[in-house]
Amino acid sequence: MTERLELGQVLERIAALADELADDPRVAELLDWIDAFHREGIGRLVELAREWRGEIFIEALAADAIAGELLGAYGLTPSDASAAAASVQAAFSEVRPYLRSHGGDLEVISVQDGVVTLERHGTCDGCTGIGATIADRVDEALRRLWDDYRRVELVPSTVPAHPPPAAGQIVTGLKISPRKR
Repeated sequence: MTERLELGQVLERIAALADELADDPRVAELLDWIDAFHREGIGRLVELAREWRGEIFIEALAADAIAGELLGAYGLTPSDASAAAASVQAAFSEVRPYLRSHGGDLEVISVQDGVVTLERHGTCDGCTGIGATIADRVDEALRRLWDDYRRVELVPSTVPAHPPPAAGQIVTGLKISPRKR
């Protein structure tokens, strides 16, 4: 198609084509993969701009009709911060009881551009099982509760690596077991 369409027309045509092809699961999967690629790529561009003190640049992008739509579609506009913080808080209200049951915790250091930076505390600091906890608990909750979530980054650990606490073990090292009858 060689005709030139306005932004609103382009978005309408994309939606119409997606609806027409929605019955083919391969099309839905293709769109999901394209979306994931764009979300990560645009997020990295915004991160790089911020690292170079590009806040004014990001604000100008957000004000642009097309670039602003893209940033908004992936939750990367400056005004999306409160929604992101609320989603992260909701995710951690689900995850924290599990972390604390093992004598650990994760502190949210920052939430920006779909990236959540965490610091480990208690038994989580240095735990060799933190990757599994992040993948199985934290990452899953964030993906479910925050559409614009991209990834977790951990502040480097401050203690030597150690295995996760054994079942029934708490921070003090005491073991909890059933009463003997």
